[in-house]
Amino acid sequence: MNSRMILFDLDGTLVDSRADLTTAVNLVRADYGLPALPLATMTSFVGDGVHKLLERALQDAAAGWSMDVAVQRMARHYHDHLLDETCLYPGVAETLPLLARDWRLGVVTNKPQAAACAVCEKLGIAAVLAVVVGGGRCAQLKPRPEPLLMALELAGAGVEGSWMVGDHRTDLGAASAAGLRACFCAYGFGQQDDQRADAVIQHFAQLPMVLREADRRD
Repeated sequence: MNSRMILFDLDGTLVDSRADLTTAVNLVRADYGLPALPLATMTSFVGDGVHKLLERALQDAAAGWSMDVAVQRMARHYHDHLLDETCLYPGVAETLPLLARDWRLGVVTNKPQAAACAVCEKLGIAAVLAVVVGGGRCAQLKPRPEPLLMALELAGAGVEGSWMVGDHRTDLGAASAAGLRACFCAYGFGQQDDQRADAVIQHFAQLPMVLREADRRD
């Protein structure tokens, strides 16, 4: 088995989960007597973990609200609506098994661990993944490198030649800090900002070609 690995972000990279995340957060807002936020606004809050998501989404809540309580409410609402509309991006179901012939594959996401595993399992991609590292499994979140390094260690893979594939600045920043190559998914709902990427793809099915080209350059 190749010791190189491809680590994928989940939301905005493998799955489009915007609608269900928006539903769950708006239900939390309703719990606090707040009106619903539009999908575009909610999408802009995603990418830095559930605490940051709720901090941004509840900035107009009355003073004194508890983050611990809000996180519990978010977990309950999201569990109830986890896969109402969430789906794999085009090309993911067909491309992952092809990549798995030559690479170890894993997911590193700031989404809480239980939700990340449930999405991977129910959308049929868990079987090709060597590891899933979500929020809470590692003490740190992306853009820190520790979640990526944990995933590599758990899968028995090395940093050299491995990639992080994601749609957000946190993915690219974590890749840089961990010493991995980075591929930015321009079709996702994150932001690259000023973070460097070794490759950019407009469609998931382009990834094998990008990896082959990188190997030829080496």
